[in-house]
Amino acid sequence: MSLHLSLHAPSVVQRVALRAIFYMALSSLCFSLVELVGQHMVSNVSPYQLVWARYFVHLLFMVLVLGPRYKTNLVRTSNLKLQIVRSLTMLAMPVCFIMSARYLALNNIWAIYWTSPLMALALSTWVLGEAAGFTRWVAGFIGLAGTLLIVEPDMGIFAPAALLALGMGLSISLHLMFSRILRKDHPLASLFYTALWVFLALSFVVPFLWSAPSLTSLVGMILVGIVGMVGLFALARSGELAPLSIVASFAYLEVVWTLILNLLLFGYVPDKRMIVGAFVIIAATAYLLIFEGNSSNSLAFDET
Repeated sequence: MSLHLSLHAPSVVQRVALRAIFYMALSSLCFSLVELVGQHMVSNVSPYQLVWARYFVHLLFMVLVLGPRYKTNLVRTSNLKLQIVRSLTMLAMPVCFIMSARYLALNNIWAIYWTSPLMALALSTWVLGEAAGFTRWVAGFIGLAGTLLIVEPDMGIFAPAALLALGMGLSISLHLMFSRILRKDHPLASLFYTALWVFLALSFVVPFLWSAPSLTSLVGMILVGIVGMVGLFALARSGELAPLSIVASFAYLEVVWTLILNLLLFGYVPDKRMIVGAFVIIAATAYLLIFEGNSSNSLAFDET
């Protein structure tokens, strides 16, 4: 009886891979909420002010709530320079979005941005040496196809400003790659440094752009800070626990979360094309979940 149970018990590799996938799905939900809260609750403030406020709330929570318990674990790192570079990818991402929004329609920006899981697969393979394999690449392209059905880009994706939107995708892919490289650091240290350097950099700019927020905007900025912090923690943990090739394509769930939340919170009913796209993404990620659940398909990685 015990032999039978041991044969069917999840292996360590399976358990850690599933934890990493859970964290990526959680980060996708959080980032979807951040976008919707920013869109519907925050107005009449500069987008740079919103990003600054997000990381101010993030830092304040970590210092006041987590600081007394974790103390120096919040700042101890094996590679400060890489932590700074990793943090600045989270500055580059919103800056690229803000600049690209001057020239491109939002659907085109998001269509280009959602090549980021494929970038993460490429970084995993070519930089980290963690081969993705045929199945994960196919699932990544299928996830992108489902996403394109939902966002419905046009020829604007070929405009020169598309490079800025591409920079958004590259920024988050590099952030995930650096999280993988820095996986030996305490997770909260990586979370702290992510916020610190973005906050400091924008602190030189925001005073010149400052507008007094309304009460609704203030509440929205606080929510963006807290939910965004949870999302960044979950994103980093997904990359720390498992190779990027395992978790990258689960990022497409953010598009599905956005459809669901728009329906539940605002009564926005997706059209047939969007529903088909959502089912394509769900099918691709469901197949990947089954694939990764087979320990013989999993890559060797550290349990941290």
